[in-house]
Amino acid sequence: MTGRATEREEDLLEAILDSPDLDRAALASRLGLDPGEIALTEEMAVASGRLVRDGDGRARLSPEGHRLARRIARRHRTLACFFEQLGMARDAADREACTLEHGVSEEAIARLADHLRCPPRWNRPCEGAACAAKGDGRPLIEFGEGDRVCITAVRRCGRYRRLMDMGVVPGETVVVRRRLSNRAIVIEVKGCEIGLSPECAATVLASPCP
Repeated sequence: MTGRATEREEDLLEAILDSPDLDRAALASRLGLDPGEIALTEEMAVASGRLVRDGDGRARLSPEGHRLARRIARRHRTLACFFEQLGMARDAADREACTLEHGVSEEAIARLADHLRCPPRWNRPCEGAACAAKGDGRPLIEFGEGDRVCITAVRRCGRYRRLMDMGVVPGETVVVRRRLSNRAIVIEVKGCEIGLSPECAATVLASPCP
């Protein structure tokens, strides 16, 4: 994979995550682009490794594309929820979120989400058929050494802010490196190893990475 995804590529990945069976014309209509622009963006995403072609030639999310799409979708939902709570209409909140979601940092989103009380429709860490099949995942403490998993949710607890600060946030990929005799675990997040107590690891929900 090479280079950072463009905003248009991120929008395409997010749309495919939400509705993986849309054809090119439907994607173009949804994103306000013409089919030629969608085709060009697909090819860029295939070249970068974020999309792959299935047996029918349709573009599907690669594991890396899936992770990026989940991060963008989470940013969008968090920002849209925030703007709705400020009194903006849902459509206006969505438009504003679309504008800002590409540049905001993961730390800003994590801290904003920590202070929001979003209605249930915003609470899921992902949407669409691919995520609905996974549910909310299972506690991180249940995974074995070497398992590579995607964080789907972090339950609120006394260590919630600390987990956010360490990068243990929905949409992030972690690897379970060691399970200790006291049931604590050591995970790798963004190249750093972090120890989690059994109580803390039980508040983090995850699903196997695709």
